[in-house]
Amino acid sequence: MRNFHKPGRSSVYATNGMVATSHPLAATEALAILRDGGNAVDAAIAGAVLLGGCEPHMTGLGGDCFALIKPAGSENVIAVNGSGRAPKATSPDTVRSQGVSQIEPGHPASITVPGAVDAFCRMSESHGRLGLDRVLDPAIQYFEQGIPVAPRVAMDFATLVDNLAPSGKAHYLSCGRPFALGERFAMPGQAEVLRRVVKNGRDAFYTGEVAEDMLTALNGIGAVHQLEDF
Repeated sequence: MRNFHKPGRSSVYATNGMVATSHPLAATEALAILRDGGNAVDAAIAGAVLLGGCEPHMTGLGGDCFALIKPAGSENVIAVNGSGRAPKATSPDTVRSQGVSQIEPGHPASITVPGAVDAFCRMSESHGRLGLDRVLDPAIQYFEQGIPVAPRVAMDFATLVDNLAPSGKAHYLSCGRPFALGERFAMPGQAEVLRRVVKNGRDAFYTGEVAEDMLTALNGIGAVHQLEDF
């Protein structure tokens, strides 16, 4: 047992389930998934997707996903690699020929094909219990209605605003300025994307209008992604 007179955190004990996330809203909704009969995979997907609205500068649908899954009754651990590859039209030699010796954050060559949505869909189908309609519902609702900006997120928004691409400023700024503490940050466009994923699976993200919208934004900043990369 730790010394309670010194700073620190006590161990947490639970009997029916436990969730740890970097934002209380994501943890709350993930626990609700467990209470509704979902399993750890369902809860993890729900929490991870919702974090894309709670902390949009840290994670999101355009990123990657890595997971370790231990099926009930088995000692085997399944590793899921939901990371995206570089687009086919680029290579180390191509980047070097442009005079680039170090890829800085935000450089077009640093942006890979997003693998998270594919991983979420595959894990839900192979190891989940509730289905994407229930699992993605919290994120859809909060993305539509907005999430109050937390103190750390407000600070990060203010310091990272210059990193936004022109196409992103319309979505991540409020009247031309970063969202402030306590203001509701909403992403209705991403809520619609999730509704399409619930209805049509991964193809709703990697083909058609959604993929074309991502390509427009990527190509607008000099990235060489093409539809076939998705």
